[in-house]
Amino acid sequence: MGSGNDWLELAQTYFPNYYNILVNLPGHGETALPVDVNFTEILSTLTKQLKNTGIEKFIPIGYSMGGRLAFHLHQLAPERIPALVFLSSAPGLKTRSEQRQRRLDDSRLLDKLERIGFSDFIEEWYSAGLFGDIKNSGTLYNKLYHARSNNDIEQLRQALELMGNGALPSLWDHLEDIAVPTLLMTGALDSKYFQLNHEIQGKISGSIHKQVADAGHAFHLEKPLETAQIMRHFLSEIFEGE
Repeated sequence: MGSGNDWLELAQTYFPNYYNILVNLPGHGETALPVDVNFTEILSTLTKQLKNTGIEKFIPIGYSMGGRLAFHLHQLAPERIPALVFLSSAPGLKTRSEQRQRRLDDSRLLDKLERIGFSDFIEEWYSAGLFGDIKNSGTLYNKLYHARSNNDIEQLRQALELMGNGALPSLWDHLEDIAVPTLLMTGALDSKYFQLNHEIQGKISGSIHKQVADAGHAFHLEKPLETAQIMRHFLSEIFEGE
């Protein structure tokens, strides 16, 4: 249910000397999902738009679904990507049975959202242990509540059918092809993605895995300063020689 606006404050505050492009995934926020388009076409369109504006190389920084798409983006245009940053992400589900089950789960999830509405759904969503203390953080929760409520349920459903964890092929067997500096980040309270990223680190040569203390799956929202410090250190070592 997120959008590029989730990154706006972090980018403006901690990355003013970088050229930041905040992308809405199709079907999220105010960006509609094109009719009769496939996943590869979406990624190809993004890379073409960047090139048309003079951006030959770029570093994808993706959270959760956005990170999963960044894995596929690297598969599509590895020569244009000098580094990768993944937040609470993984390269898909490993087996077809897991993918089938996830598609069913996603469909039921959207059925529930349609049945109970955004208000109750968002409250229940952020009450899950996966998201740490977001539900009890008044200002942050209220901000997320209003932003998430602006989504269109049918657009979200179509986005999951096209780009969800159960829809995309697994890229686990291609991780060893990644030869650029790679930063893997997880929240210390997110044990599932800690284990996944520990495994990913073992497959991507030279990758780094960092944890953000006292934070869950959406640690970049809970702990923007700590998140930015880790990312800036990683990027500065690569590009600024610090």
